[in-house]
Amino acid sequence: MKRFLGYIFTMLIVLFSLLIINVMVLGYINVWGEKRMPPIKELTELIVYDGGGYQVDPSFYNVLDEKSAFAMIIDDSGDIIWEYNKPSDIPDRYGLKDVASFSRWYLNDHPVSTWVRNEGILVVGRPKDSSWKYNIEVNMKSLSGMYEVVPFILLIDILILFFLPIFITRKWIMDRENSRTEWIAGVSHDIRTPLSIVMGSVEKGSVVERQCIKIKNLIGNLNTENKLDSGTGRWNNEKIKLVSLLREIVCDFINSYEDGYNFEMNIDEDMEDYTISADSALIRRMIENLLNNSITHNEKGCNISVSLQSYKSGRGLLTISDDGQGTSEEKIKALNSRLKSDYLPEHGLGIRVVKQVARKYRYKIRFMSEKGQGFDTKIVVR
Repeated sequence: MKRFLGYIFTMLIVLFSLLIINVMVLGYINVWGEKRMPPIKELTELIVYDGGGYQVDPSFYNVLDEKSAFAMIIDDSGDIIWEYNKPSDIPDRYGLKDVASFSRWYLNDHPVSTWVRNEGILVVGRPKDSSWKYNIEVNMKSLSGMYEVVPFILLIDILILFFLPIFITRKWIMDRENSRTEWIAGVSHDIRTPLSIVMGSVEKGSVVERQCIKIKNLIGNLNTENKLDSGTGRWNNEKIKLVSLLREIVCDFINSYEDGYNFEMNIDEDMEDYTISADSALIRRMIENLLNNSITHNEKGCNISVSLQSYKSGRGLLTISDDGQGTSEEKIKALNSRLKSDYLPEHGLGIRVVKQVARKYRYKIRFMSEKGQGFDTKIVVR
């Protein structure tokens, strides 16, 4: 699930980046896609009136010709006293109403700009349909309010854009995980019934019974692993007398494995009443999985030790070890590596559940072994 949410987060960043890039590209097309005509304030400086006529910089004509534009100066009486490239559909005389009308961007559908000069009004126009203009009026008090509100609106939009897909995706994933959990629980229930019948009809301590126990443990680990991994499990937070639980578990194993396996407990005196806060079913499964790990990988038998010692800062050190065949340094390195969602260690699903329980309760866990020299697991509990 974390990987999928990471994927959604990455996609959102990509989409947001693309949005910014698109805006920049559109701005580039608008500003630089076509060379813009200089502002009329700059153009009017290229026309100088000396009292008897107009001296026009040649660059002014070049700009007008390049854009198929025209220019004219209208005096205070409404007459055109100077013009260049004036289209035939542009009048030669203007009244006050005419000036008021085209000063709002268009003159006979030609987009125009105006500038007031000492001798009249400079009008620079472009061909019809060459650009779009529109007059917008905003109350200053409203504009000031917009300046204050717009940043918050943009922030809210960004937050919605960012979190809404995550919430929707998380809901979809949780529904899917719940369905998977229910399916696994249903299948596990269907398997347990015939498995119990088989276990009740076979000889105690036989090969068949041991294989049935393995299947039963596998079903339990599958359920637990799925709930821990998906976050769909509901776990109690209870005070557990750890020594009592350890003795109960070890007694069960002594009764189930009579031949080849010897179990020993070593408890410090000051740890007899030691308690932890956790779900007893999870702690039981973690310990049982470690004991089963020793049994599974030592089919010819071994000595298994369970010890609990005091540790610094009021914590306890739980050690489960055996003197069996052990494992390689490479496998131990893999077991001590960080737990990944798609990681199944060499020692199987049971060890994965052990690490998941330890991670849930923030227990420090360490696996140690050498080939032919046994296997040790140390867990700092609290």
